[in-house]
Amino acid sequence: MNINIKTNISNKFKEIMIFIEAPKLSKEVQNVVDYVSELNSLPAQISANKNNEIYFINVKDIIYFFSKDKYNYIKTNKDEYRIKYKLYELEEKLDKRNFVRISKSCIINMNQVKCFDTNILGTIKVKMKDDTENVVSKRNVSYIMKILNERGKI
Repeated sequence: MNINIKTNISNKFKEIMIFIEAPKLSKEVQNVVDYVSELNSLPAQISANKNNEIYFINVKDIIYFFSKDKYNYIKTNKDEYRIKYKLYELEEKLDKRNFVRISKSCIINMNQVKCFDTNILGTIKVKMKDDTENVVSKRNVSYIMKILNERGKI
């Protein structure tokens, strides 16, 4: 399906309007609608704390979310911060193209991945750009392989 995009930028408009004209409601059209709808609800920052200080962390700076000792944390290039959110809550709110659950205790930012190591049969190790590593749970291996195959298509 060929998609044509036209823009009309002017200060006379008070808000952004997106019109979709299509011969039918196809899977591609629904994907576009879903994507645009998600943009309104995605957080740009997440509040976190460290040493009784509250920080606002830009979502794009997050390498991964993880659980440890009954608490949840954010890992960035600078530090680790504790968050009040449960991982399943984050999984619902975050952009599913960029944030992927790899195990019960970890959600990674796909934009922060250096590579996926599939050397060990049935196991995937995720190497992040900051040189930390996480292991994909056996339960999620097929899901991650599906994502990798979809992203590899041109």
